[in-house]
Amino acid sequence: MNFEERVISQSINLTDLEDKIVKYFFKNKEHISDLKITYLAHKFYTYPNTITRLCHKLGYTGFSDLKSSIKNENLGNIKTEDYEQKELRINLELINQMKSDKVLDKLVNAKKINFYSMGQTTYATRLVVGNFYALDYKSFFYDYPNDLTHIIGRENDDVFFLISLSGNKKQLIELAKEIKSHGNFLITLTHLSINPLAKLADERLYCYSPDKRVDDYNVTDKTPILLVMNDLFKKYAEKLNKKITSV
Repeated sequence: MNFEERVISQSINLTDLEDKIVKYFFKNKEHISDLKITYLAHKFYTYPNTITRLCHKLGYTGFSDLKSSIKNENLGNIKTEDYEQKELRINLELINQMKSDKVLDKLVNAKKINFYSMGQTTYATRLVVGNFYALDYKSFFYDYPNDLTHIIGRENDDVFFLISLSGNKKQLIELAKEIKSHGNFLITLTHLSINPLAKLADERLYCYSPDKRVDDYNVTDKTPILLVMNDLFKKYAEKLNKKITSV
């Protein structure tokens, strides 16, 4: 992932101070090589370790790695790879960096886990819910938004999980707002982007699957949804002490 993608993927985990430092990096990307960690610490009234922790949070080995990576992005020194390789690589990076502890705790303690998606994403979500149901018998997929509306706010311990690659569907955004207005916990999975649905979430998960079209027909790849959710499924099974066996 490039710098911007790393920031988006960790946006919900960044502190206010880290947000300010990240914005400074964006503003000074062309001169990133000249920045000193001691200068940044002094500028933001903090310690060098704070800068180092931010770099680790974004998936870099340290401040030097962050600087050299951004410099290479600015110069266009990015390894050539075909689109399929890039898509798989970014999804694996997102999975490796996924902060899932809070999500898993919420799933374990939820009375019900209510999944919803729309359009073609529905097919992938159904597969996901089938696997989760096999673990806990409390994961449900809803075919119609009205079915979901009727249960929002009934139980404080209910968790709602909305999946949308674009994160821009008006109906899903309205559902998310209603979920939040009743105090329920909201998890979203979207394409790695700044989008209104993810902004409403208590916990944001991302996959990498940009919009693709053939003669205006939506052929956006749904496989990344399965990759990310299968990783979460395996971690959830481990949390429940359920063993997944090959037969």
